[in-house]
Amino acid sequence: LTSALFSAVLLVLGIITILGVLFMPYIYTLLEPLSYFTKETEKLSPHYMDLLVPLTQWTFPYIFFIGLTVFQMGPLFVMKHYGTPSWSPSLLNIAQVAVCSLLLCFPNAFSDPAYALVIGVWIGGIAQFAVQYLAVGKYVGSWKPNFRLRHPGVKKAFWLWLPVIAGQSAGEVNKFIDFLFAGSMGPDAFNALFYSNRIVQLPLAIFGIAISTAILPSISRSAARHEMHEVHTTLLNGLQQSFFLICPAMIAIQVLPQPIIAVLFQRGYFTAHHTEMTAAAMMYLAAGLLSFSWVKIAVAGFYAVQDTKTPVTTAFISVILNICFIFLLSRPMGYCGLALATTLSYSANFLMLYVLLSRRFGLLWNREFGLSLAKILLAAGIMALAILAVHHAFRAWRPETGFIPALCDLLLSFGIGGLIYLGACAIFRVRDFYEFFAVFRGRIH
Repeated sequence: LTSALFSAVLLVLGIITILGVLFMPYIYTLLEPLSYFTKETEKLSPHYMDLLVPLTQWTFPYIFFIGLTVFQMGPLFVMKHYGTPSWSPSLLNIAQVAVCSLLLCFPNAFSDPAYALVIGVWIGGIAQFAVQYLAVGKYVGSWKPNFRLRHPGVKKAFWLWLPVIAGQSAGEVNKFIDFLFAGSMGPDAFNALFYSNRIVQLPLAIFGIAISTAILPSISRSAARHEMHEVHTTLLNGLQQSFFLICPAMIAIQVLPQPIIAVLFQRGYFTAHHTEMTAAAMMYLAAGLLSFSWVKIAVAGFYAVQDTKTPVTTAFISVILNICFIFLLSRPMGYCGLALATTLSYSANFLMLYVLLSRRFGLLWNREFGLSLAKILLAAGIMALAILAVHHAFRAWRPETGFIPALCDLLLSFGIGGLIYLGACAIFRVRDFYEFFAVFRGRIH
């Protein structure tokens, strides 16, 4: 089955890659009608477009390699091998750093330094695929595609796959629309959205997506046994656990947005002006972190009962809402309107899913749940005050600028703020704190 599915995915990704490379110049012509929303001084220069199109064409084949890599995670998870999928994504970072380091030694190796990043993407994508290919061969025994496309498992997988793809792609469509509009507003606006999205994705990937992935097998087993009360309880726990982890991250990002961006990115061509722009976008995106996370958990509730149509419907409604919000907000707010539109559309998506889940499994709310959210929010508020107090005290003590003082400022502010958050949760007897502490203590021992 793995070899047959490998064959099918190989063909699909190959076709997508070829079409993407061929039609990319025509896709970018969509930027022209969007110039209405752009100030005359911010319109894209011909040089920028001349560079953007070939760079995207050369980068696009990464989809082929990373698609095969992600596919191979499935058989490895079935065989309970999690090691290789956990560390292989770091190969992309290693490749990018290595190529950029080489560029410092040979600055004239490329006609434009951006092509060095393309080389890094290719090396990283191929390396990820290679290590997981070897792992699949070792643990699954599947070394090559057999092109048995009539295998019954292929047909079943594709019928399950199509609605899931439609639902998952809605979020990517939202991103694409945002970046399309941002691209029409100039490179600075595009980069502000891109880098702010990178920061927001970090807590979302670590906490939100991880929790939704963890609870899916549990609620699937409960649904298969028709234990709907257990599904209801697990979903509530998942929402509460993600709130316990996401809420402080969301508030911390909004408390010190500019220092975070400055420490991570402000060097070279990334100036204080870019930091200010990126921080402004990140404030609006970070406000949607909870919605982004809760959407993942709510979708898992529908997948558990093999309902993939409902998440697809709500996701595409959210795409339409995102476009409407963009038209309403991009003119008065510029690129920040794009970030706010994303947050509002995801919040609407979660509300729709929440109502439909409550109808199916019972109201996803009770007194204990509401009280826990209030305690966590209060603890996060105390944390925010502590972060600001430490930040201002440090700045008064070390007013000079520079990377090292700024890094120490962030580490000290967030470190003390995080400890105060956990301490406040302990004082308020937040159940998730004790569960978190028990798991952490168990890992140490």
